[in-house]
Amino acid sequence: MTKRENLVRAGLLLLVLGIIATLMVLDRTRGNDRPEAEPTQTASPSPTGTVVPLPTDKPGKGETDVIPTPPPGIEAIACQKLQQSVEIRVLDFNTHRSYGGIATVAAEIAAVDPDIVLLQEIDRFKGGTGNIDQAAYFADALGFNHVFGANVTSGNGGYGVAILSRFKILGSENYLLPNGPGGEQRGLLGVGVEIGGQEVRIYNTHLQNKLPGLREAQARHVAGILANEENPIILGGDMNATISTPTLAPLTAQLVDAWSVGSGPEGTGPNGSRIDFLLASPTIVPQRAAVLRSAISDHARLYADFVVPASTDCPTQPRGTKPDKKPRKKN
Repeated sequence: MTKRENLVRAGLLLLVLGIIATLMVLDRTRGNDRPEAEPTQTASPSPTGTVVPLPTDKPGKGETDVIPTPPPGIEAIACQKLQQSVEIRVLDFNTHRSYGGIATVAAEIAAVDPDIVLLQEIDRFKGGTGNIDQAAYFADALGFNHVFGANVTSGNGGYGVAILSRFKILGSENYLLPNGPGGEQRGLLGVGVEIGGQEVRIYNTHLQNKLPGLREAQARHVAGILANEENPIILGGDMNATISTPTLAPLTAQLVDAWSVGSGPEGTGPNGSRIDFLLASPTIVPQRAAVLRSAISDHARLYADFVVPASTDCPTQPRGTKPDKKPRKKN
């Protein structure tokens, strides 16, 4: 059973139990509405002088309340109610290591009111940026969950990317990307979050800036990882390349560029080019996208609103039957 199926069935079980509890309360309430016997009624003598007991509505000794049975098909109905499409806002932001004021960067993130945040150029316990765990700082400021992916380490310090999420993070992986002479180690950070009753995979990367061949190899490596993903995907990051270059080709072959619904100036990089991206699986539909300048970073903030569709993974078997087990997909 996949992680997504476990999540759906757990949520469904809680909802069915809640329905049963509600039916029990309603049943008890109906019982309390029955009229009480007149207080003046007493047993009356029969014509022969024998006392005849009056009938009573009270349950006899040993009788118990009967737990009502949910109607057939309640699981599917409850699942459909549980599985709702959800609109989320995703922010992609190269923070330039927050040089000039981490509190200002935190305020710029919060001003977008995002649900998921993809950050590049993040320091963790680095002397040059105040020995601060920057990812944790931003997560605390937003009240979000977070994961940091260290791609370059030095002593206790690290440098890399981070993902912040309003949703619970189900798990995370950090993949180191291909590197070569003159390059800096880069990575791909991935997490799973539950949205709309299904697991959505969120990825964040920062590709090589000065070596086009290496950057293209890194993008192909990222595309290879994503190609094995079963769940819907949102990918963001500083790609250090524009949409028309070979770097983006393997990524846009799988995913849809959110800027297809963008408005306003599109430049995100230091030279005014659009080199920061938000891409998503075709089933996750972008609604709007925009770029906001930063007072601190040399990159602009890019955000997009997406609709994550409701999961279709609902039970179809009648009550009392066991679903067939699906074989686990081999990696």
